[in-house]
Amino acid sequence: MKKVKLKKKRKFKFRLIFYAFIMFLGYELSFNVIMNIKLVDSNEEFLKALMADSNYHLLYEKKSSDIFTKLFSKILDVNEPISILENTIHFKTSKKNMTFVNNPNIENVKSLNLKPSVYIYNTHQTEAYQGKALEGYNITPGVMMASYILQDKLAENNIKADVMEDNITDYLNLNNMKYSKSYQASRTFLQNALNNYQNYKLIIDLHRDALSKDKSTVIINNKSCAKISFVVGLEHKNYNYNLNVTNNINNQIKQKYPTLTRGVITKKGEGSNGIYNQDLNPNIILIEIGGEENTIDEVLNTIELIAPIFASYVNET
Repeated sequence: MKKVKLKKKRKFKFRLIFYAFIMFLGYELSFNVIMNIKLVDSNEEFLKALMADSNYHLLYEKKSSDIFTKLFSKILDVNEPISILENTIHFKTSKKNMTFVNNPNIENVKSLNLKPSVYIYNTHQTEAYQGKALEGYNITPGVMMASYILQDKLAENNIKADVMEDNITDYLNLNNMKYSKSYQASRTFLQNALNNYQNYKLIIDLHRDALSKDKSTVIINNKSCAKISFVVGLEHKNYNYNLNVTNNINNQIKQKYPTLTRGVITKKGEGSNGIYNQDLNPNIILIEIGGEENTIDEVLNTIELIAPIFASYVNET
């Protein structure tokens, strides 16, 4: 009789453990699926949501840090459900043979297997535009947002662009470097990018100027747009290559939108950088989009105008 009772207790305990595991599995799957729901399909939509004082960013910032979730993530990744098979029966699959198609506007570029032909980065990542920050958060529109908008607009023109994700400010702080050394910091990351991939046809260092609103804004097609300008450093021996690329693009923009561009500014001598890392590659250009009083909407309007011209230049090249 005692043996029978012991067996029943063991079975009961096993069932409890089994049911508890099933409930935990269901909870983790539900939680991870909900937290990974894609709320928007492009950087542009996400930025517009931020500018509308929405709280969409909260869902992107939420990450579960409890020990059970961390342990569970080692077993199953809901973004790649095949991982549970890999960890249980040692099944492996090659990602090279897998195709993912999501947003028809932006993701179609990935499905075309295009190689990146443009690289976008921001030496001065903290340069901001006018715009109200979300209450309680230090989120303001700036040149990094502009870079991702440009990436999206190039994608709409079938041009794949990479955007630098390295943090310049962190690099400066870790190395006890002043803000004035930003070009030295961005040079390190840019060199790494160029060493990893040598086939970029256009490399864009995107900035914003410090002009007043009346000098940095123009109306084109009944829309308020941020004016642009280009900067070329003359203190390296191959500057003519960068100057030719810059003049080519500026002339195309000027031909289509004469009032949009403030032209090409050359820099050399005391008090100027004179190089702007353009000695690393003949295809590097530096563009200033708008000024500190422009809004992200005005920057977006400008990028919508110039992105097809950038794409045309890349295709011609």
